[in-house]
Amino acid sequence: MSLRTCTLACLAALGAATASAQEWIAGVGFRTFFDNREYSGMGFDGSKTFFAARLTPEAGLRWAECNRLMAAVDLMQDFGDGSTFLTEAKPQIWYQYETPRVLAAAGIFSRTKLRGDYGEAFFDRAYAFYNNRLQGVMGQYRSEGGDFVELAIDWEGMQSAERRERFRILSAGELHGHRFYGGYALSVLHFAKTSAPAADEGIVDHILVNPYAGLRFSAFFDFDIRLGYLQSLQRDRIAEGGWEAPKGGVLDIRFSRWGLSLGNMLYAGENQMPFYDRYSGALYSGCAFFGTRDHIYNRTDLSYGNSFFGGTLDIRAGILFHYDGVGLGTQQVLTLSVKLEKIFGRQAK
Repeated sequence: MSLRTCTLACLAALGAATASAQEWIAGVGFRTFFDNREYSGMGFDGSKTFFAARLTPEAGLRWAECNRLMAAVDLMQDFGDGSTFLTEAKPQIWYQYETPRVLAAAGIFSRTKLRGDYGEAFFDRAYAFYNNRLQGVMGQYRSEGGDFVELAIDWEGMQSAERRERFRILSAGELHGHRFYGGYALSVLHFAKTSAPAADEGIVDHILVNPYAGLRFSAFFDFDIRLGYLQSLQRDRIAEGGWEAPKGGVLDIRFSRWGLSLGNMLYAGENQMPFYDRYSGALYSGCAFFGTRDHIYNRTDLSYGNSFFGGTLDIRAGILFHYDGVGLGTQQVLTLSVKLEKIFGRQAK
């Protein structure tokens, strides 16, 4: 039985059993992602172009206003890949409980449900696009003033002969004052072996935390000035060096108006990816420039972002300039996202 047939059968059976107190939900999400990286003059040469689109149709049930049971499928296509009809197809199946203050989900669901600011030290742009699902559970509390705290558990990789076991805990929170705000982001990753490990496979524990404080105000432009601290604890159990504890400071300044934004982020500190030469992107999901060996990484960006048609269409574009203490690289990015949803079929209770 195909994934589509199984999903439709499950939804039909559940709908028949709860027809007196439920609503049907149908929706679709679409996103196209362009990311062109020209880094050949830098210490880290990761020059590459990502260009892809993802379509996510979804359907499910809602009952008692705050409960949802949903099924969806991510249909991914890399542009220029003419060898296959679809580069990738992955399911999403989840239960969701949501009120104005609380959001909880369990199953396989979109990463966009997270509210925390997990910056590129945690997740590179391309990584977040291609790994857009969480597989596990999450809980989130939101106050009326915009304060929040969240916790998620993501089983990123099931152990097999070819695949390492990966298990991550994510947490974030933020408090807001009139102009000042403060918060944190946390990632705890357990990076284990395959079921048939080679002699050079190690088990890595990787903890990364980013507390920060900022100031937001308007004076013709909207200003956002944030100072943060990056601290990681990392241990490769195959080595005898014990724990590595690289640290550094992050200053992020941004001003914007009319959807246009100019920003500069400066990281000054130690190499946040000490095991990159051994495990590269298999271990590290963040932007590789935070692995600078010259104690500095600077990113300047000019971007535009806006939403249209009642928030159903979102467009983001920008050009970024990177400096890693060795050379200058450029990056051009463009995303277009569409999100549509229809709730219908209310039954008498």
